[in-house]
Amino acid sequence: MWGESPHPLERFASVGRFRAPAALGRSPAVAENQSMPRPSRSLLTRFSLLDTRSLAAARQATSGFWPKHASVVLGPEDYAPEINRVALGRTALTYVSCTSRIRAISAEPAANFTLYVPLRGEIEMLIDGEQMTATAARPLLLGPVRSFVFEPSPTRCLVVDIPVATMRAAASAAGARLPGHASIDARAAAMIVRLATELAAAANRSRSLVLLQRFSARDRAARMPEPIKRLEDQLLDVLVRDGLSSTFQRRPPSDHCDVEALKAWLAARAHGPVRMTELSKRAGVSQRTVERAFLRTGCTPLEYLRGVRLEHARQMLVAATAATTVAEVAVQAGFTHLGRFATEYRLRFGELPSQALARRRGCR
Repeated sequence: MWGESPHPLERFASVGRFRAPAALGRSPAVAENQSMPRPSRSLLTRFSLLDTRSLAAARQATSGFWPKHASVVLGPEDYAPEINRVALGRTALTYVSCTSRIRAISAEPAANFTLYVPLRGEIEMLIDGEQMTATAARPLLLGPVRSFVFEPSPTRCLVVDIPVATMRAAASAAGARLPGHASIDARAAAMIVRLATELAAAANRSRSLVLLQRFSARDRAARMPEPIKRLEDQLLDVLVRDGLSSTFQRRPPSDHCDVEALKAWLAARAHGPVRMTELSKRAGVSQRTVERAFLRTGCTPLEYLRGVRLEHARQMLVAATAATTVAEVAVQAGFTHLGRFATEYRLRFGELPSQALARRRGCR
């Protein structure tokens, strides 16, 4: 349950229990005649559920199987969602593609287990007050929750809904314990992404599955085509066998990352180009989470990296030989722009690198 205090994620609005701010209920005004971009590979196209620019229509279409929620488009404004969904024998599979970053805040609890398998992009979540991030390398299995906030980036994602009874039976058969929420490690994640994608492709090829959507859950399970049934069983088996019984562990809150370890990693690579995406991937959390963790130590990741490079440059200038040049020092320290290096060096040490080099030569 969330209280009335500020939300743990700074960019999320404060919300009370199962109640979203009124501002989140407004749908963006988007021209109906704009071209609608589409992902290069849609899945489950035979089972199209939603292909509209209306945020209200998207909420209404998904309210029959996902918890009711309030939502808002954060940008870009060209909101173009695609949702395809098929009910299988023991689970339901949904393909979601969206060209905008959106925020969804629950208005009621979620009763089932849900597996989020991003194929592109990531989904940041706040689940019962715990921050998590789902990526292709780390899909997330969520158990029944009281409240949630989802903020997916422009994404393509497969969502597998699993009834509690189905999950409990699968875990019991494997002698595993049901978790609250679980983050999947890289080895199991690769298998789950592959199986979920194959299951979507097999379901889309099955003509009989279209007719089975009119059947009850029990009759549908009894008449499920054998190839789809096998893939569905394999997916649940991997989820339980490689997840709940061994490699699945409850993930610590994703706002926790080892800043000192990340600083050591940056320092070891300061002489060359470093992408912040590499840093967040190593930490297993989003770039925003890494930045917040660094800020608690007094600097951003880029500021820390710049400081390491400047200290390295200072050491090289102090130990310079007659042949040393400022340009060589800048490049070896990891700077690619000589003028910017000189400016940053003077701000930090009170003199230009050329002055430090001249003083060193005068001492020889």
